[in-house]
Amino acid sequence: MRKGERKPADMVLKIGARLTFFPLSTENGVASRVEDISGNKLMVAMPVDEKGVPVLPMPGEDMVCRMAGEGCYYQFRTVYLDKGKAPIPVWFVRKPEFVEKVQNREFVRISVDYPVILRPLDENGAMGGMIFTKAVNISGGGLAVMNETMLPLGSKAVLELDNIPGVGMLRITGKVVRCVKVAAAGDNVFHVGFQFLDLSRQHQNRLVKFIFDIQRQSLAKGIGKK
Repeated sequence: MRKGERKPADMVLKIGARLTFFPLSTENGVASRVEDISGNKLMVAMPVDEKGVPVLPMPGEDMVCRMAGEGCYYQFRTVYLDKGKAPIPVWFVRKPEFVEKVQNREFVRISVDYPVILRPLDENGAMGGMIFTKAVNISGGGLAVMNETMLPLGSKAVLELDNIPGVGMLRITGKVVRCVKVAAAGDNVFHVGFQFLDLSRQHQNRLVKFIFDIQRQSLAKGIGKK
């Protein structure tokens, strides 16, 4: 996850705010909302899984939480403390001191190092030669690759990625939405950002799940660390 702007939690967390928790013990995110804020605790509506069964983490379980803001997402780490009923079933979780503004886009982005075959498309849709490169980050809506030449904004290319865990091979058309020069041992290297144009909903859901799995694994490795 790319580091972003931090804000005091009290400026962002409000009663009624919609939350999505990602406990380590569950396969997918679970929805909730803030019911009350008291001291260093949040009381939130008890999430349920896809079958309507209440989700009950282990006391002390560390987790990630996301909250939608205006044109962005906020994200923070918290700890499950206990359950209760007041007057509806609720969770009590630790209130964070700060929340992080993740990015002004729909999908969370993570850094990766995956081989990519890039094939630029001309104005008539004909594919050019293969460029063997690598992705430097990826989200559910696009990715960025390294390239030795600048690609024009708005131009298109076919992108091929293989062996993404849980996703498999992807062959996607992307549109260049960003192209910036980066320093790399004195060579001309560009990070080219692509927006996916024809990624299926099924593959997108798998890709988003893969990204959150990576985030949860990183969180698990950091449990107990300041």
